[in-house]
Amino acid sequence: MIKAEKIKKEIDILPSDMLNEIEKFIKSLKTRKKTAVKTSALLSELADIAVDVDIPKDFSKKHDHYLYGLPKK
Repeated sequence: MIKAEKIKKEIDILPSDMLNEIEKFIKSLKTRKKTAVKTSALLSELADIAVDVDIPKDFSKKHDHYLYGLPKK
């Protein structure tokens, strides 16, 4: 038996008052996944911008210079 079938059987025997909690949990899982995708897309966009303005793609090289104005190493 696959996991989805096992989960469905468990849901079928839950009391109705617990179904609201299950629904909220499932919605939170979907939201969490969407947020992760958006975050990775944002980081990718920032890396592209860094290349356009001649900042290191990983933002790590010479970060003391960029953040604090210290001399470049």
